[in-house]
Amino acid sequence: MVLVISTIIIIFELRTFGMEAKAIKVDLIDKIEHADDSQLKEIYGLITNYFNGQDSTEEWDSLPELHQKLILKGLEQADAGLTKPVKEVTARLKAKYGLNG
Repeated sequence: MVLVISTIIIIFELRTFGMEAKAIKVDLIDKIEHADDSQLKEIYGLITNYFNGQDSTEEWDSLPELHQKLILKGLEQADAGLTKPVKEVTARLKAKYGLNG
């Protein structure tokens, strides 16, 4: 959580003070080199998610309209708290279809 807040502050500072690209790289490398294992994993996840998310619009646009609508409906239901624990759903499906495991 602290790292996320720090990242937001850094982004704000970069936009506010207009650091040059080279200075940004040096600052990021310094922060990465001084991060502990937990922070390093979090930084890696943030960066990976950021770059993976760059193509998300293209992927979203490639989905059929019906799938887009169903996903949006599911997100609305989740936001409204209309969810069930996975254990409950799994148990119900196992009972319904006679599955073991």
